[in-house]
Amino acid sequence: MKNKTEMTEPDFQKLITLVLADLTIRRTLLENRVAEVNEEMRSLEKDAELEDLDNQITAIQADYDHYKEYADPNFNIDLDQYYHSMK
Repeated sequence: MKNKTEMTEPDFQKLITLVLADLTIRRTLLENRVAEVNEEMRSLEKDAELEDLDNQITAIQADYDHYKEYADPNFNIDLDQYYHSMK
């Protein structure tokens, strides 16, 4: 395992970008599930499921806010373009 001090600043910023993208996707999936639960479930099942989903969304948002503090606003990477250009 490499030590974190061996990571270059651009690699670190890329990692932060990837983490933030992953957390955004996870939050969106949970928010979509909240919408589904609101449409599908009965009240007792719905309340328990919504509380669990809300707890997950809150935890994801806390992680997002934490890691966002490490993001360099001047570092720009288009992950879609980056992975499309790798051949």
